[in-house]
Amino acid sequence: MTQLPVLRDLVIVLAVSLAVVFALRRAGVPTIAALLLSGVVLGPGSLGLVREHESIEVVAEIGVAMLLFGIGLKLSLHELARLRALILGAGGMQVGLTVLAGVVAATAFGYPAGQAVFFGCLLALSSTAIVLKMFENRGETDAPHGRLGLSVLVFQDLAVVPMMLLLPVLGRTEGLSWGRAGTSLVWSIAMVAAIVVCARFLFPRMLEQVVRARSRELFVLATLLTVLGTAWLGSLAGLSLALGAFLAGIVVADSEYAQQVLAEIVPLRDAFGSLFFVSVGMLLDPAIWLREPLATLGLGVAVLVVKALIMTATALAFGFGVRAAVLTGLALAQIGEFSFILAGAGAAHGLIGGELMQRFLAVSVLTMLLTPFLALLSPRLAEHTESVPWLRRLLAVRPSRAGSDADEAAAALRDHVVVVGHGLNGHNVVRVLRERGIAYLVLELNPHTVRDARVRGEPVLYGDAASPDVLAHAGIARARVLVVAIADPSATRQIVAVARSAAPRLKIVVRTRYVSEVDALHRLGADEVVPEEFETSLELAGAAMAAFGVPGRVIERDKVRIRQERYASLVAGGHAAPAVAPMGALLTAADLEELTLGEACTATGLTLRELDLRGRSGATVVAVARGDELTGNPPPDHVLQAGDVLWVWGQPEQTKAARELLQGMRPVPGPAS
Repeated sequence: MTQLPVLRDLVIVLAVSLAVVFALRRAGVPTIAALLLSGVVLGPGSLGLVREHESIEVVAEIGVAMLLFGIGLKLSLHELARLRALILGAGGMQVGLTVLAGVVAATAFGYPAGQAVFFGCLLALSSTAIVLKMFENRGETDAPHGRLGLSVLVFQDLAVVPMMLLLPVLGRTEGLSWGRAGTSLVWSIAMVAAIVVCARFLFPRMLEQVVRARSRELFVLATLLTVLGTAWLGSLAGLSLALGAFLAGIVVADSEYAQQVLAEIVPLRDAFGSLFFVSVGMLLDPAIWLREPLATLGLGVAVLVVKALIMTATALAFGFGVRAAVLTGLALAQIGEFSFILAGAGAAHGLIGGELMQRFLAVSVLTMLLTPFLALLSPRLAEHTESVPWLRRLLAVRPSRAGSDADEAAAALRDHVVVVGHGLNGHNVVRVLRERGIAYLVLELNPHTVRDARVRGEPVLYGDAASPDVLAHAGIARARVLVVAIADPSATRQIVAVARSAAPRLKIVVRTRYVSEVDALHRLGADEVVPEEFETSLELAGAAMAAFGVPGRVIERDKVRIRQERYASLVAGGHAAPAVAPMGALLTAADLEELTLGEACTATGLTLRELDLRGRSGATVVAVARGDELTGNPPPDHVLQAGDVLWVWGQPEQTKAARELLQGMRPVPGPAS
């Protein structure tokens, strides 16, 4: 009988993970933390149920590659270029300061310089997989702290390559070979260029041929080839599998097939990605937690505090508000998975090993375990930090010379619209307001977005709209409408509450990603809440009804009714009250439609009696518009003229018959002479 130890281990991992995650999720433990604990239970230091550790780790690395490929698909080369200042500036500052902090701490404990720098490098890296997964799950990828966190993580992942090249020098196992370092750098650049070329040119052409074959199986295989192929090329370049796949995802994002590719990898990404978190937990021997509980906990908390403070200071230095800075700092406070790779390579050069390696793993996994819980607390911690009076006065509103025009405009505005957020949704709102000549002012927390918008002449103020001082500066008491178009749910709730308190008569319109937020936002004071997922459902349903000939007016009426019910009829298990009484239902089923008589229509010159539209179609003419004159309930002898607009009333099939009748009334060609 054929033995498949890898399959056996996979079954055990999946079964134990399913049981642990299910039990802990019911207790309110975040999924990522539950998966890490599953790994601790399965690892050699606990039950020791898994034998083929290497095979599980390979599968887990594929999961991380898929995770980052999916994240890359939601960006693009253009977006990455727009973030280059943050990637190089904020990323470089965070890594540099964290390495320095690690060097100082390690030196204080008596470690030699080489080891101290190595420990600083281990400390500097955060978990790309955990952080981006959290941002994605909470819909914060496009929020200011989401963009900043992504930028810093990209720099950290790129920094792994030079860190690996430094290990022989730090361990003093050999001197630094500039020739070898230069060759490695050239090789890495060549492989990255190969990834970009393949993803930019070869992949779209391959998918075009696959799509023509009309085979979903071929499309899935092509997608897997792209993810795994680019990850492999990245590994040849000395990059991680995940970073290679991430770069490919960014390039493929500009392809017309990007969304379908994302849809195909989501199930595989989630399944394989879960195995990654389990594999990290398996690295830990929990005995060290039992032997040195206070030391392990103390080191873990110290790491979280130091890294959070450094990242928060970096964000503030680059112009981000207190809230975004604190959220980013707490999100990136853990030690990352690439630190394990660096630690493994460092062990070969005598930089770490034995008990020290286990202590490092214990602290690292502890920081990873605590990260999801910190994420749950981070909005509240950010609010408390913002409430510090001196910090709020210093950072809440920081006008600059570039923003002086916007400040003056804000002081003069009355009866205007305040738009919070200048992302895709906010930009579209602003464009419509500008086209209609409606005065508006934008509040934005991303300093780079503010700078770009000011260059285009937009009235934009930098500041956190959750601050009463910032809203007052934007003239919220004089405004007519507040539009909240940001992706951060907790910040949205806070903004609505503060704005309602500051301006009781203000109309507040809010965008939210999930319908579960609707009732809470209404209770806080929002007048209208637009949940993206259900508005998309309404548009899809409307398009389907239109294809079956349902009149546009009926479709719009249904949309209005569902919105007035706050989407109750769309919620699973929800029961909406009947829209109208029985007689009202009869009237609602009817339709009022406008029909225009063209120059060539033979109905022109006829009276309504002669036309006999009701007898021929069943629809009734209730009004006739001619220029600016509207005749309601026109008499039977009303003469029709070219350009008249007939308002006809009837059941949908009757108004449709009337429209087809008038469209068919064309002059009959006379006999040829």
